[in-house]
Amino acid sequence: MDLIFKILMYGTIFIIGVMLLRVFRGPSVFDRLNGMFVIGLDVIVVLLLVGYTDGREAMYIDIAVSYGVLGFITSVIVAKFMGGKEKHDD
Repeated sequence: MDLIFKILMYGTIFIIGVMLLRVFRGPSVFDRLNGMFVIGLDVIVVLLLVGYTDGREAMYIDIAVSYGVLGFITSVIVAKFMGGKEKHDD
Protein backbone atom coordinates (compact mmCIF):
# COMPACT_ATOMS: atom_id res chain seq x y z
CA MET A 1 0.00 0.00 0.00
CA ASP A 2 2.92 2.30 0.71
CA LEU A 3 4.17 1.84 -2.86
CA ILE A 4 0.78 2.84 -4.27
CA PHE A 5 0.76 6.04 -2.21
CA LYS A 6 4.27 6.91 -3.40
CA ILE A 7 3.32 6.31 -7.05
CA LEU A 8 0.24 8.50 -6.63
CA MET A 9 2.35 11.18 -4.94
CA TYR A 10 4.91 11.27 -7.76
CA GLY A 11 2.12 11.30 -10.35
CA THR A 12 0.48 14.24 -8.63
CA ILE A 13 3.80 16.08 -8.50
CA PHE A 14 4.12 15.49 -12.26
CA ILE A 15 0.64 17.01 -12.75
CA ILE A 16 1.74 20.03 -10.71
CA GLY A 17 4.68 20.45 -13.11
CA VAL A 18 2.34 20.30 -16.12
CA MET A 19 0.08 22.88 -14.51
CA LEU A 20 3.08 25.16 -13.94
CA LEU A 21 3.54 25.16 -17.71
CA ARG A 22 -0.13 26.20 -18.04
CA VAL A 23 0.38 28.98 -15.50
CA PHE A 24 3.45 30.40 -17.24
CA ARG A 25 2.34 29.86 -20.87
CA GLY A 26 -1.42 30.13 -20.53
CA PRO A 27 -3.11 31.82 -23.46
CA SER A 28 -5.43 33.79 -21.20
CA VAL A 29 -5.66 34.97 -17.63
CA PHE A 30 -8.41 32.48 -16.88
CA ASP A 31 -6.25 29.55 -18.00
CA ARG A 32 -3.51 30.76 -15.68
CA LEU A 33 -5.92 31.11 -12.76
CA ASN A 34 -7.33 27.67 -13.44
CA GLY A 35 -3.79 26.27 -13.39
CA MET A 36 -3.12 27.96 -10.05
CA PHE A 37 -6.28 26.52 -8.52
CA VAL A 38 -5.45 23.02 -9.78
CA ILE A 39 -1.96 23.35 -8.28
CA GLY A 40 -3.55 24.33 -4.96
CA LEU A 41 -5.77 21.25 -4.98
CA ASP A 42 -2.91 18.99 -6.00
CA VAL A 43 -0.76 20.31 -3.15
CA ILE A 44 -3.52 19.26 -0.76
CA VAL A 45 -3.51 15.76 -2.27
CA VAL A 46 0.28 15.55 -1.99
CA LEU A 47 0.10 16.64 1.66
CA LEU A 48 -2.41 13.90 2.42
CA LEU A 49 -0.36 11.27 0.62
CA VAL A 50 2.80 12.33 2.45
CA GLY A 51 0.89 12.07 5.72
CA TYR A 52 -0.23 8.53 4.98
CA THR A 53 3.24 7.40 3.92
CA ASP A 54 4.84 9.12 6.93
CA GLY A 55 2.38 7.63 9.41
CA ARG A 56 1.27 10.95 10.91
CA GLU A 57 -2.06 11.43 9.16
CA ALA A 58 -3.65 13.75 11.72
CA MET A 59 -0.96 16.42 11.48
CA TYR A 60 -0.98 16.48 7.68
CA ILE A 61 -4.78 16.48 7.52
CA ASP A 62 -4.82 19.61 9.70
CA ILE A 63 -2.26 21.28 7.44
CA ALA A 64 -4.20 20.25 4.30
CA VAL A 65 -7.48 21.61 5.68
CA SER A 66 -5.80 24.90 6.57
CA TYR A 67 -4.28 25.11 3.10
CA GLY A 68 -7.68 24.34 1.56
CA VAL A 69 -9.36 27.14 3.52
CA LEU A 70 -6.65 29.58 2.41
CA GLY A 71 -7.13 28.43 -1.19
CA PHE A 72 -10.88 28.98 -0.95
CA ILE A 73 -10.45 32.48 0.47
CA THR A 74 -7.94 33.27 -2.26
CA SER A 75 -10.30 32.07 -4.99
CA VAL A 76 -13.13 34.22 -3.60
CA ILE A 77 -10.86 37.28 -3.50
CA VAL A 78 -9.61 36.66 -7.03
CA ALA A 79 -13.17 36.14 -8.30
CA LYS A 80 -14.26 39.41 -6.70
CA PHE A 81 -11.27 41.20 -8.20
CA MET A 82 -11.81 39.71 -11.67
CA GLY A 83 -15.53 40.52 -11.55
CA GLY A 84 -14.86 44.22 -11.47
CA LYS A 85 -17.11 46.92 -10.21
CA GLU A 86 -20.65 47.19 -11.47
CA LYS A 87 -22.30 50.55 -11.96
CA HIS A 88 -25.68 50.91 -10.31
CA ASP A 89 -28.14 53.46 -11.60
CA ASP A 90 -29.99 54.99 -8.68
